[in-house]
Amino acid sequence: MSKLPLVMATGALAAALACGADTASPELQAPQTARVERVNRIEPPHVERVAIMPESPSDRMIRRHLNLAIERDPGLKDRGISFIVSNGDVSVTGLVRNENERKRINGLAMALPEVKSVANGLRVSP
Repeated sequence: MSKLPLVMATGALAAALACGADTASPELQAPQTARVERVNRIEPPHVERVAIMPESPSDRMIRRHLNLAIERDPGLKDRGISFIVSNGDVSVTGLVRNENERKRINGLAMALPEVKSVANGLRVSP
């Protein structure tokens, strides 16, 4: 649990007392556990909740093979390439140096027997 709300409340209380305030508002008095928990649960309105499904053994195998293939290829192993596999559908993201590397990674993924499709989101770096 973060101590930040407690520190903020303590600092605000000290500031109120230093300014000569006789009584602090209830929020600035002794911190309450319930108040701290509410503050910790607040999420920005733009946060999208996504249900994460467990990875199937087949998807896990595909991802492992792709990561190994990239690691074994000296021309690709230092790239920031990542794979998301869901029901045999592969999404590839990251940066590559040229279009040839982009096509090679797509070919590696399509060569695996369990792969149904590849969404190639790789970008060629300038």
